[in-house]
Amino acid sequence: MKPAYFDFTVKDLEQAKHFFEHVFGWRFEKFPMPYDYYRIEAGTEKEPGIDGGMGTISDTPTSKGRPLTQVTIPVPNLDECISRVEESGGAIIERKIPIPGIGWFAACAEPGGLLFGIMEPDRHAK
Repeated sequence: MKPAYFDFTVKDLEQAKHFFEHVFGWRFEKFPMPYDYYRIEAGTEKEPGIDGGMGTISDTPTSKGRPLTQVTIPVPNLDECISRVEESGGAIIERKIPIPGIGWFAACAEPGGLLFGIMEPDRHAK
């Protein structure tokens, strides 16, 4: 499975939005989360790419107070994948949470500490 989404956590959300809009032409849309979070439309019809999101360091549980880039990999069954991560010596950093209208998410780390996300698509997640 290949990565399908990316997340940035930043110190100054407005400054970072302006930067990425100006440099890459990315479009941002406020997304309903319990903290400030924006979805990023990074690709175009001519140049498709993966889309992402951005929140602030203070609001994002996995950032632990530092800037972070994290990729998310879609999986058919989140619970089974969580088990495989733990069986393989990895860690679950953020347990299964719903992303409204999109699916179920967990933040993980491989044994060396590299963070990544896993997502089970489910339009009915609340």
